[in-house]
Amino acid sequence: MKKKYYVFVSFVLCFILLAACGDGDQETNGESEEVSAEVTSESDEKEDGAAEEKAKEDGLGDFNIQFTGEVVEDGDKFIIEGKSNLIPGSRLVAQILVSEEEVFADTTELVGEDGSFHMELDHHQYGEAQIVVRFDFDSAQDDPVIRHYGDRGQNLEGPFIYKHEVFGEILKKAEVNVSYDPNEQSDLMLKAPEWNELPEDYGDPRVWIEVDEITEDGEFFYLEGRSNLLEGAKITGSFGNNRDEGQIKPDGSFDLQIEYEYIEDKDFVIEFDPLWQWNEIEEAYGSEGQKMVGDLIQTAQFSDKQYVEKIIPWEFE
Repeated sequence: MKKKYYVFVSFVLCFILLAACGDGDQETNGESEEVSAEVTSESDEKEDGAAEEKAKEDGLGDFNIQFTGEVVEDGDKFIIEGKSNLIPGSRLVAQILVSEEEVFADTTELVGEDGSFHMELDHHQYGEAQIVVRFDFDSAQDDPVIRHYGDRGQNLEGPFIYKHEVFGEILKKAEVNVSYDPNEQSDLMLKAPEWNELPEDYGDPRVWIEVDEITEDGEFFYLEGRSNLLEGAKITGSFGNNRDEGQIKPDGSFDLQIEYEYIEDKDFVIEFDPLWQWNEIEEAYGSEGQKMVGDLIQTAQFSDKQYVEKIIPWEFE
């Protein structure tokens, strides 16, 4: 009987020891996995840090974004050979716009280790076009790029930078535009736009609008002007029943293209209504225009709502 008892006790002790060893192995495995994950994370951080240091040494990563390069016509293709100071891996998008709304071709590429990029687009063959190269954050960007420039591009600076709206959020993008005209010797270079100096009263609720030039080609009227309105503010221009909508550029300037019509004793009218515009526009001028003052302010006929109206006299030659 005692022998059976000893055998049973020995069996129980062995079982306990085996269970303890198993727990120890699990704990060891768990600790090993945690250590491995920490090492991997530290390794990734070191690689990201090393990449950022290398980019800085190469003059890349400055928040003041720069683009240089050229667009070359090559048969049925446009070839873009460019250089930037963007960090490696930044995603660029290129497009051929044959009208304000119509994209003929597009492509996307990543910036190389030295900031360069090569892009190819199908040639539209006929008529004028805009060739656009863009770095933005509504396109997919890798985490190191987002961390560096901000998830909304808020760190971006310089003459290539524009604001735009995506699902109610205001983002920044870097963009370079090249105009192509088959009837002229086009300068197909990637270069910064020549902006005017910002008005001293930029963003002031005492709004002013000036039109510097009006031209026409029998198809459209072309208006070029400037204002102290904030970038992104939408304005409308009209001549008779023909209208166009434009957006204020980073320096307060604007362009309007209104369909041509011969109407005597008619003036051009430019209007600005802050309602239903970007949040920062509504905040600056009041959603009902209640913060705006000056001699361009008009009051709606059946409400207290205010809007800006600029009348530009016009006579046909």
